[in-house]
Amino acid sequence: MVMRFEILSPGNHLPVDYWTSMASGATRTEIEIGPGDGRFLIEAGRRRPDTVWVGLETRVGLARHIGERADRPLNVRVHQCDARWIIEHLIADESVDAFHAYFPDPWWKKRHHKRRLFTPSFAAALRRTLRPGGSVYLLTDVEVIFREAALRMVEEGLNENAWSRAAEDPAQSSYERKYRRQGRRLFEGRYEKQA
Repeated sequence: MVMRFEILSPGNHLPVDYWTSMASGATRTEIEIGPGDGRFLIEAGRRRPDTVWVGLETRVGLARHIGERADRPLNVRVHQCDARWIIEHLIADESVDAFHAYFPDPWWKKRHHKRRLFTPSFAAALRRTLRPGGSVYLLTDVEVIFREAALRMVEEGLNENAWSRAAEDPAQSSYERKYRRQGRRLFEGRYEKQA
């Protein structure tokens, strides 16, 4: 599916029901930022048919792979795009029930830190676009990324809550499965917008 917008200009937000209008019977919208191979997205779509699951993936090949999967539920959509730009500029206020950011790129080199996902403006956009009671789920194996993202979201007024996915849960990204098998320490958090 190709994402089409009438006007691609910052501040010209999509309609609040843009995503839910894509799937019959859907009343909720959850967005995964960087779904990779789509394992989490596909499993989540199977479990929650009342939700439109949207993957925003920068890499063309991965977006195409998820979109062409024969086992992709009809309530799962994937778009090749810059998730940060879409969330900051096009998604309507209070229109998303949850965001999922699993293993965001740490961009280790100092000169690349500006490319990290959780900038102050991105955290503000997450808060703006979340519905009251909505959450941001964060999972990474890099403590500095976790602490930086957590700080930005708390600064934006999102409440930090304990969250941990069960190790045997099939709704895991390929990185998560691999790192759990290796016994790596994972940092998990949920950040909720007050209702």
